[in-house]
Amino acid sequence: MADTVTPGRDIKQLKNLLLVLEHARADAWLRRDRRALEALLSPDFVEINSLGRFDKTGLLDRLFPSLTLHGFTIGEPVLRITGPDSAIISYRCHEAFTVNGSRTEGDFNVTATYTRHKNRYRLAVWEIQPVN
Repeated sequence: MADTVTPGRDIKQLKNLLLVLEHARADAWLRRDRRALEALLSPDFVEINSLGRFDKTGLLDRLFPSLTLHGFTIGEPVLRITGPDSAIISYRCHEAFTVNGSRTEGDFNVTATYTRHKNRYRLAVWEIQPVN
């Protein structure tokens, strides 16, 4: 997948790229494809959710085996460029999942921070919180 943006970075192109990467992240969870998910994450990745804080290893080794994603939709995305090689995309989502036998469904706010290394964006921080 071509996931590069020229140094001047067209804002619309970058927003579309990060949305594609967020859909790929959700798709990896839906298909239970650990390798696809791992390929999207930066080496220093961190996820913060209602179950806790997970580094890359914790997410892949502990959370991924115990969580089944049933559905995930993205709406109202907003892009914020935070540096020459970083950007944040935030959005609302509707998510349905089962973790350790307990099903949850609801609306959430997501903040996803991406960093670019060698012209490839990877997910550095992913945080999800329930909509109040």
